[in-house]
Amino acid sequence: MPAFDRWLRSFAELTVTIAIAAMVTIVPVAAHGIHAGLGMITALLLAAAVAWRLPQVALVAILFSFLFQNLFVSLMSGFVRSETDFDIIRAYNFLILCVTWLVVVVRFLANWNMRVRAIDPYVRVSVALMVAIGVYFLVGFVFNGMTAVIYLRNIVTPLLLFQICLALFSSYEMRISSAIAALGVLGAVCGLFEFAARDAWLAWTNGYGYWELAAGGPNWATLEWDKATRETGRVIVGLTDTFTIDFFNSPLLADIGIRMMRLFGPNMHAISFSYALSFFTIFALFRGRFIQAAVLLFLVFLCNAKGPMILIALTGVGWVLFRLFGAGFAFLVHAVALCCYAVIGVIVGLRIGDFHVLGLMAALHEFPLNPIGYGIGTAGNLSPQFTTIDWYEAQAIGRTPFPVESSIGVLMHQMGVFALAIVAAYVWLGWRVMRIARETGNALHAAAALALLAVVANGLFQEEAFFAPLALALYLGLAGMIIGAAARTGLEERIHG
Repeated sequence: MPAFDRWLRSFAELTVTIAIAAMVTIVPVAAHGIHAGLGMITALLLAAAVAWRLPQVALVAILFSFLFQNLFVSLMSGFVRSETDFDIIRAYNFLILCVTWLVVVVRFLANWNMRVRAIDPYVRVSVALMVAIGVYFLVGFVFNGMTAVIYLRNIVTPLLLFQICLALFSSYEMRISSAIAALGVLGAVCGLFEFAARDAWLAWTNGYGYWELAAGGPNWATLEWDKATRETGRVIVGLTDTFTIDFFNSPLLADIGIRMMRLFGPNMHAISFSYALSFFTIFALFRGRFIQAAVLLFLVFLCNAKGPMILIALTGVGWVLFRLFGAGFAFLVHAVALCCYAVIGVIVGLRIGDFHVLGLMAALHEFPLNPIGYGIGTAGNLSPQFTTIDWYEAQAIGRTPFPVESSIGVLMHQMGVFALAIVAAYVWLGWRVMRIARETGNALHAAAALALLAVVANGLFQEEAFFAPLALALYLGLAGMIIGAAARTGLEERIHG
């Protein structure tokens, strides 16, 4: 087949893949505008059908929904009837993930005897983690109700995506690199449009309606802007004023006088969007797509979130060490650097009264008092008690009244010692991917291992690092792809016996 014909066929396949992924995301949101039940049924049927017939496309649909669903929710916000309705419509991407996971697992179990045995350790570890999470959810649900449900979604999303990728890539020859790159391009286009024409972006996407719903109502009713003015001393007269922060949102940099208006992207969340862009940056950079990586890195900077920028920097340095000195040395130095990053972050954070560190200190203070944990749904930024925190008092005593702003801290409060098992499992997966990289010499494999460790370290200082679907979940998903493909080709068995 001539080269042009091959390119044309690949382009057509990619276009169809993205179109189906968009349909799986958009149609349930549109159906919800008619009736919530119709939206749910539509999401279930579409996700199940695509997962059964086109598993490769189903995986792309999950990633597409994570990144773009809230854009379509924003466009449909005029049809949202209540705050509860708004929460339901934004949960469709999790429903798509769960249905796809269920279909993949049913098919995987139906062919259990034909599975690649090299993935068994990963299956056992991930299932054990999910069982522990399930037990803590049942305990938490009794006391915390819907908050436990929300945190269950946040905690299991990375594991569900990991299992989907592991099962699919160990069973089939999956090729989704072009689709991932295309999602990165589409995300970058949205980010550039938002940066170049913020007012037009908000108008065309009905962003004002979305943010009014996200705030729980119009400003005249919620008085959110008045509250922010009292707390910060800055007068807020419009929505975009709430997007403006000190440089990298750090008191250490406030004195230089630089203020930036963050990008929120098509998913309407600056830090989550920044993590997504960091993922696409690493994916492009270590596949040799340098121009695309440069544009994406520029957008990461415009999101002005410290964690993703630190992740990219540490991953880059670790990769250089991998090339120069090998996998073992790079992994060890990277781990030591992350430990130093954690210690320095805590010391500096305590000195300046950083909210993320204060939340982590609350977890460390409470852990010896109850090392078993309190159940999923307690503490955290999504707790109903979050708005009651007196931050001045927290800075004075060196901790918040309960863990917030730290995904590891919140997990420790909710699951006790089992939270440490989850963190250890993520580090173990990073090490296993690095061993694969040692054999393949693949730049992306090494970067994936290093980035996974870095995002775990960021979990000390950000709830979004673990709980935003575009953060840890993307890196665990990539790890699942790498491990699954290595198992299918026999490489995993040769490495680990």
